[in-house]
Amino acid sequence: MNPWDLVTWLASIILAASAVVIFAMFLRDAKSTLNRETQDKDESKDPRSSAATPDRASPTPPENLPR
Repeated sequence: MNPWDLVTWLASIILAASAVVIFAMFLRDAKSTLNRETQDKDESKDPRSSAATPDRASPTPPENLPR
């Protein structure tokens, strides 16, 4: 076995291991993002939450701005 073959195998193992780590991190972040979206949808269905937060589509203008 050539020394370059050993370097090639070692580099391949390192790259494969890093790909697995990066994919696991992606899945963890995707799971937390999906959980956050479902929480937001659940909060928007709650009738009490709409009264507590102002409507973002039609904000009221501040009183101290010139007209």
